[in-house]
Amino acid sequence: MEINGTPIANANQLRLLIGEMAPQGTVKMKVLRNGVPQNVSIKLGEFPSKQERASVDKKSEDSALEGVTVENVTAEVARELKISPATKGVVVEEVSPASRAAEAGLKPGDVIQEANHQAVKSVNDFRSAVNSKAKDDAVLLLVRRGDNTLFLTV
Repeated sequence: MEINGTPIANANQLRLLIGEMAPQGTVKMKVLRNGVPQNVSIKLGEFPSKQERASVDKKSEDSALEGVTVENVTAEVARELKISPATKGVVVEEVSPASRAAEAGLKPGDVIQEANHQAVKSVNDFRSAVNSKAKDDAVLLLVRRGDNTLFLTV
């Protein structure tokens, strides 16, 4: 609803205001949570670089993992997810609700540790494993969700 007392009209205005602020700074926000206005202080961080964040290539529009955005598991990400910093993989940042991945149960916060029986230690590993399959082939993912590990077929 507000950032540092400035009313926010839409998501674009929010993005622009935050983008102009210095990383590691703190902002005061007024948010609407469950219908109740709340004041919160937020510490800003830096957006991952293109090397640390990736979406499945748009050229493979029928890819099982189209609409999925992942980023490397860093020490900061591990701390946020309350997992060991030694955890290897990529964390799911976004899943399009209309995607095959969402239908299969993939969720933001899931850590993908393998794709098609190939270890995933970085965004590049993930890309390679996913792009090695034909666009209509299913992708088998080994996913860590909280304290559980499961396989998902997308």
